[in-house]
Amino acid sequence: MLLPDPELDHLINGQAPRLEPLLRWLLEASPLDSVDGEARRTSRLRRLYAALGGQERTMLLLEEWNRASAIRLLAETGLPDRTSLLGEGFLRVVDRFIPRLDPEGDFYALLDRLNLEEADAVWIEGLPGDLRKAWGDLLAPRQEAWVHAARLLAHRAAAVGLSRDLLALDPEGSDADSPFFNLSRVVRRRGERPDDEACQVAWESCQAACSLALERAHAALDARGVSTDLVFRLELLEAQLDRIDRLLTFASGRGDGVAFTAELVRGSAAQHGLRALLRTSTKRLARKMVEHTGDTGEHYIARNRPEWRAMGWSAAGGGVLTAGTALFKYGIAALPLAPLLMGLALAFNYTLSFCFMQLLGFSLASKQPAMTAAALARALEAGDGQGREIELVAAITRTQVIATVGNVFAAMPTALLISGLWIWVTGTSPFGPETALHSLHGNHPFHGWTLVFAAATGVLLWLSSLASGWAANWSAYRCLPEALAQNHRIRALLGVGRAQALGRFVHRNISGFIGYFALGGLLVFVPMAFAFAGIHLEVRHVTLQSAALALASASLWAQGTLLWADVLWGLLGVALIGTLNFVVSFALALWTALRARDLTGINSRRLWWGILRAFNRQPGRFLLAPKASGTLDTPHPGVPHA
Repeated sequence: MLLPDPELDHLINGQAPRLEPLLRWLLEASPLDSVDGEARRTSRLRRLYAALGGQERTMLLLEEWNRASAIRLLAETGLPDRTSLLGEGFLRVVDRFIPRLDPEGDFYALLDRLNLEEADAVWIEGLPGDLRKAWGDLLAPRQEAWVHAARLLAHRAAAVGLSRDLLALDPEGSDADSPFFNLSRVVRRRGERPDDEACQVAWESCQAACSLALERAHAALDARGVSTDLVFRLELLEAQLDRIDRLLTFASGRGDGVAFTAELVRGSAAQHGLRALLRTSTKRLARKMVEHTGDTGEHYIARNRPEWRAMGWSAAGGGVLTAGTALFKYGIAALPLAPLLMGLALAFNYTLSFCFMQLLGFSLASKQPAMTAAALARALEAGDGQGREIELVAAITRTQVIATVGNVFAAMPTALLISGLWIWVTGTSPFGPETALHSLHGNHPFHGWTLVFAAATGVLLWLSSLASGWAANWSAYRCLPEALAQNHRIRALLGVGRAQALGRFVHRNISGFIGYFALGGLLVFVPMAFAFAGIHLEVRHVTLQSAALALASASLWAQGTLLWADVLWGLLGVALIGTLNFVVSFALALWTALRARDLTGINSRRLWWGILRAFNRQPGRFLLAPKASGTLDTPHPGVPHA
């Protein structure tokens, strides 16, 4: 026997009982707390049904259900309100912080105001059978409400499916060939004739054709490049088609009302969050960026001795250029420039040097970790066996070692040679005493925040790799190399052959150039931004620091104030800086790649244990030149093998 509830009696016996206070009274009870073996909320639901049953106020209370708000509730709950990712995200941010006056009797707005959660959907799914039937009979919408909701969604889905950029993903088909062209008509006939088998077959055929068109659109994006806005619309269309099918099922007198109610509750709860919205829409972009980064990373893995030697010479060339970059950096810093002009000049110095390095085929060791981590994630996904994966890690580490050694051992002698020529020509040292001491002590691993700065620089290196992957994806999505090669104005200006050469040049270099532009800007403007906030941050890049160490040491030696102990500490600092640059950027890039590919942590943990055991048995395999006949002799796509 149900005990009376004074609060419920007050809500029910009012002259104009409202649904929202009753629902809030119901939801106040926890679905987990139990009374006499039944959840407290379920017990309240029984009381509410008993209080409403057989009374005229039941129809007065629920008459809105048969009006327009029921159609909106059925058609829109759980689906985005906007057809673009940016618009939907902005709307959710605004709704979170700025209140909005909702129309009276709007069930959709009421469900939104209740701030439902996943636990509420679970509670609905667990309701006993007698309550399911009782409330189902009371709340079941009329048949035309289901039909109108399905038709409303069909019109919206057709508008999205026939947008120009989605149709452009299938350049061979005409606009009228799209299954979305007939979607509204098919849904209308299916809703108006629920018992007509021909209309049912037509709907199933149209739904299958629309789903196939979406699959082809996804495949087209995967083949060339991803747009987050297009991915958002494709996923919106998938959800709309699924909802239309559910609505038409109910229109024909079938369907699980409890499961659909729980789905609406889950959708209402998800409509408040930004994280889920961004996760589903950006995951494909992240994966594509990682794939492009991995393609580049394959070029930075030396699998045999000729490739290892080639990487060493390439890194040596990069070290020579970096020595000059470091000298220009200190020269620019000595100029009386405003902070903005100083930052632009320093960023230009870095970017010009890095891009020139790419054009000459030289390597910067710190660029490699983020690139090679994406290649490792691809190997983990392929699942070719732990032995090959461990050998790939060994190839990555020994390649990074020889690249770092090549950078450092070329940058330092070049910097010393530049210092010697400077002293011989001018009779003075390149650096003043204060600048030289600051540069020398800036490499000391245990004075100040050198190691923290090195780890922070690893984060900047990882961010630059994301920019590189994004640029490659954007270029592929826009078909930029092909567009440049076939553009009539470029052909008229340069000629057909040179236009095609320009397209090939952009295809080879746009990813690297954008990554280096980002790296140059990050190395300069991130410390400036931190300084603006009152936080001291400096860049500790292994190649730049090795060149700075040599320049500072030569300057102090010429001044007769050099302490060799400081030089030894500086050399140790360079080694630790290089290690932290590598470890942080590699770890972040691998984490990003694994998340983008939805790889579990179990396989990666097993791999790391296998790597530790292999390193313990044979450390030279990870640090020294590979054997004449390596384990991974099979060429990988895009890898220039000797």
